[in-house]
Amino acid sequence: MATHNDKTLSLETRLTLNDNNLMPQFGLGTWRSEPGKVQSIVKEAILNRGYRLIDGAWIYQNENEVGNGIHEALEQSQGKIKREDLFITTKLWNQHHVPEDVEWALRDSLEKLRLDYVDLYLIHWPVAFKKISENFWSQKEGEKTRLYAENVTLADTWKAMEKLVDLKLTRSIGVSNFNQSQIDEILKIARIKPSVNQIELHPYFNQHDMREYCAKNNIIITSYSPLSNLKRENESDDASALFNPVIQEIAKSKNKSTAQIIIRWHLQNGLVVIPKTVTPERLTENAHVYDFALSANEMHQIDKLGETHRRRFVNPPFNPPGDKNIFDE
Repeated sequence: MATHNDKTLSLETRLTLNDNNLMPQFGLGTWRSEPGKVQSIVKEAILNRGYRLIDGAWIYQNENEVGNGIHEALEQSQGKIKREDLFITTKLWNQHHVPEDVEWALRDSLEKLRLDYVDLYLIHWPVAFKKISENFWSQKEGEKTRLYAENVTLADTWKAMEKLVDLKLTRSIGVSNFNQSQIDEILKIARIKPSVNQIELHPYFNQHDMREYCAKNNIIITSYSPLSNLKRENESDDASALFNPVIQEIAKSKNKSTAQIIIRWHLQNGLVVIPKTVTPERLTENAHVYDFALSANEMHQIDKLGETHRRRFVNPPFNPPGDKNIFDE
C-alpha cells in the first residue's frame, strides 16, 4: 500500500490516477452538510483556504449550492483561480443505472453545478434502483422494501460511464462503495478502468484488504467519513475515533486536534481524504496538517484500532433480493 515521504506532502499534493489525470489528495466533502451553508463554505474553501478538490453527489441534493460556491470563488478570484485548477467529483445515483439514463444524470448534475464537465464521475453504489421519479430519490430512507431495476448489470452501467469520457463530460470515472468482486466484474469488460474507489475508511474501519487490492490494480482510494464521526441514534460521541485514547495521546504530544491526527494518518497512507465541514474555522484546522508527521510507530498504533475497535458507520438497508450482502467485503 502506498505511503508518502513526509517531506513531499502539502496542500498542493496531487495523486496520479491510472488515466494520468491528477487528483488533489485533500479536499472538502459535502455529504450531510447543512443546507443553506454549502455555497458559502465551498466558496470560502476554494477562494481563501487553498482547497481544490470538492466532492459531491446528485443524491446529496446540494449540487446547486456547490455550483454557486464554485462559480463565486472563480469569479471573485479575478482570474487567479481557474476552472482547470479545481477537481470536482459527483456521483451517479442508484435509480439512474439504466444505460440510457446515465448521460442524462450527469448532464443534470452539470447543469446544477454550472459546469461543462466534472473531473471525476463515480457510480455511487453497486445497486440499481427502479426509476419511479426522474428528479428525486423515490424510495424513502426508512423503507425496507426496495424496488430494483431488472436486467441491469454493473457492466452495462460502466459502458455508459465510459461514453461520458468520450463525450468529455467527465475527465475520469470510478466507483464508490464497491467491493473487490464488483470491481473485478468491471475490470473484465472495461475499456477505461475505474480510477477511484470511494469508500468508508477511517481508523475504526481501515479497509486494509481493499487498500491492498486497489494498490495492486492501480486504483486510488478516497476515504469518506474519514473521521468516523457519524453517530447512530442514541449513540454517545465517544463511539468515534476522535475520542479514542490512543489518538488523543498522539494529538496531545503534537499539540494537534484528534481530527488533524486522523487526517494526517489518511494522507500518509496515500489516501485521498475529504472531511466535511460548514465552518470556516474547521476548514482551516482540517487543512493544517502539513507541519508535522506521524512516526511509523504512531501510524501502527492507529492501524491497530481497526482490529480492536472495528466498526462501520454507513451500512444502508438496500440489497438486491437473493444477493449476499454487497457490503460484506
